[in-house]
Amino acid sequence: MRDFLVPAADLLLGARCPGCDRPALTVCRPCGQAIRPEPAEAWPDPCPAALRRPTLVTPVAAGVHTDRLRRVLVAWKEAGSTRLTSVLDHLLASAVVELARPGRPLVLVPVPTSRRSRRERGCDLVDELARSAAGLLRGTGLEARVSQALAPARATTDQVGLGAAARAANLRGAFRVRSTRLLPGRDVVVVDDILTTGATVAEAVRVLSAAGHRPLGIAVVAATPRMTGSRATGS
Repeated sequence: MRDFLVPAADLLLGARCPGCDRPALTVCRPCGQAIRPEPAEAWPDPCPAALRRPTLVTPVAAGVHTDRLRRVLVAWKEAGSTRLTSVLDHLLASAVVELARPGRPLVLVPVPTSRRSRRERGCDLVDELARSAAGLLRGTGLEARVSQALAPARATTDQVGLGAAARAANLRGAFRVRSTRLLPGRDVVVVDDILTTGATVAEAVRVLSAAGHRPLGIAVVAATPRMTGSRATGS
């Protein structure tokens, strides 16, 4: 049946794999193999202080933001290919699993989406990705829920082209606590799609920590190649 559906989709709908541009309903098999999860710690370099003190908040990425995975993320995030959520949720879930502690329930806190991005994309992509990943985690026996504990506090400028210091300044004070109802008694994991300088997740960690709910870690689909992959140290 699939041998019929894929050519038919290509002919009638122009469906292409975002990773290689071959005919595919979502991601073709070779690209699926190429972007399979390989979760690892992904410390930004330099590492934001909010991730180091008072305790380490470990960032884990399922892959590297290059080549086919980068193209899949662009298609999902910028081209409106929301069907790719069912591909990327496996990567996010794999990053969360690396942080899970035996017997401890988890709550995933998505990084807030700006009102501008929500209008442009018609949905909150990171929240939908988190909820899909949480469903996968529950299917493996992990107790995982999602909480929109954070909300935008003010408008920010586009991050594209900004360096680490400029991104940190742009994000400072950008989030506020919306609700902490689901956080007590659970390990908190901040989730996002891509980790670049760490400024966005660091601000989320700072706000949650100030509210008394310091996250256990950060889980993302992909991290840029600048990440160190080793434990953060130093001042």
